Amino acid sequence: MAYTRHNYIKRIRRITEVYNQLKHHDVPDTFIVAKEFPKHNIYISYRQWMNIKGTPLTSVTTVNENQLAMFN
Repeated sequence: MAYTRHNYIKRIRRITEVYNQLKHHDVPDTFIVAKEFPKHNIYISYRQWMNIKGTPLTSVTTVNENQLAMFN
């Protein structure tokens, strides 16, 4: 799959949705990344997860909607 910002944002949304379903207060992120994500066909490193976790999706989506509005 070619890299585009739109595909990356969709991927981040999917990963965070799975994470929110699996996360409980007593389950560490390292366990989720190593054991639970592969069950959902998500193969990322812990470092990639920390970058994704720190990405503010609300500002990313508003920027993309504004950019799309300029082209329509």
